[in-house]
Amino acid sequence: MRDMQELLNTVAAVYAAPGSHANWNEALAGICQLVGAAEGSYLRVSNQDQLVEAMATSGYSDEHIQRYSGYGGAATDVRFKYLNRLVPGQVFRDFEYVADKAQYDASAWIRYQLETTGTYWCMTALVSSHGLWRDYVSVNRLQSLGPHTDEEKSDLQVLLPHLARAGELERTITRLNDRFGAVLGALDMLLVGLVVLDGEGRVTVANRAARKIADRTGALRLNANGRLSTWQAKRDAQLQALIAVTARSSNGQGQSDGGMVLITKRTGVGLVLVEVMPLSDAGMCDGEDLRGSAVFVLDAEVSLVVSLAGLSSIFELTPTEQEIATSLVNGAAPGEIAEQSNRAFETVRSHLKHVFAKTGAHSQLELLRLAVKLDPPIARE
Repeated sequence: MRDMQELLNTVAAVYAAPGSHANWNEALAGICQLVGAAEGSYLRVSNQDQLVEAMATSGYSDEHIQRYSGYGGAATDVRFKYLNRLVPGQVFRDFEYVADKAQYDASAWIRYQLETTGTYWCMTALVSSHGLWRDYVSVNRLQSLGPHTDEEKSDLQVLLPHLARAGELERTITRLNDRFGAVLGALDMLLVGLVVLDGEGRVTVANRAARKIADRTGALRLNANGRLSTWQAKRDAQLQALIAVTARSSNGQGQSDGGMVLITKRTGVGLVLVEVMPLSDAGMCDGEDLRGSAVFVLDAEVSLVVSLAGLSSIFELTPTEQEIATSLVNGAAPGEIAEQSNRAFETVRSHLKHVFAKTGAHSQLELLRLAVKLDPPIARE
């Protein structure tokens, strides 16, 4: 009888894998447990030279991996001889795709596995193909347990589309790292949340601040299926519309520069500011375009010291205008600014009018948005 919770937990582990080698290994361990396998691997095989890269492994000892290489690896593994028989997105037990069972039994590597680990039965699937390489998942089962059952085969079948999507997210993250290098490492220092979505609206990167704000406020959800959503139906409709229109704009199919949504926290008290912008970069290292949406997330009640140095330089604010505008974006009302700075209320209002006119902002929130973009607050080490 299938354990649905175990299946759901394994799916969640698969979506937690992109960007982390340790998480990939953990996800594969969950797959092996789900289908009764003693060991398994998630492989990328080059179509040019048949070189094999292990994206993740579970249950293999270092000695086992070294012995595999010593036996010639994929070049002498009889199962690789028949990989071209696999149909993308379908799971096969070894005796279903290896044409010559006698050859399989006589394989030096199969005999070695049986003698050293007791594993014999194999189940394999072609997860996806990308021209230059193909992704496979393969799991080995103890001979004493007999072949994988139909239900275990079905469980692995259910996981294949999730593995394919997680593999796509892994490739997107790799492209981001290749393109932006250390900039991605700095994302986790931002006190402002940042979520990067691909052209299909799926999360590719979410920094630590975004996850903390989501957990703390309940206003946003980073779903296991790779989507960003909010708990309020009306606001979620607005958010999804912005994500869709900015994704289209990033592909040259629109002119929207995005917009903002104010989302009430799950407690009903306080707001979270979410801004969605189109994101496009046509210069990716592997020739593929990065197109989608960038989402900035700010908890309005969290005390952030936002600098207006960048904004002041670009829009040529006077020292007094910068001082008053800094107080405004950091939460002070005009009356409080007047009292704290020992200025007349009308004087403060006049300076703020000049700030809004120079920057093009129409409110405190828009001024904050500009300031965060130009000089984002970061956690100091």
